Amino acid sequence: MDDIYQQLDNSNIVIVIYLDLQKAFDTVDHSILLAKLYNYSIRGNVYNWFKDSLYDRQQFVSIRGINSV
Repeated sequence: MDDIYQQLDNSNIVIVIYLDLQKAFDTVDHSILLAKLYNYSIRGNVYNWFKDSLYDRQQFVSIRGINSV
């Protein structure tokens, strides 16, 4: 937020995109989603972020040295 306010104070145009991705990827075929993103010119780091988020990810919670499965 500080960066956004600083840019606004400097009279720069600020564009922010907020994405609510909760459960979004559970209902869409990942290969189709990636193909559509690529067709809409989403490439480079942003494309790779989506790709990495969709494949070969594992999550766990660690509390006081105890890890979830």
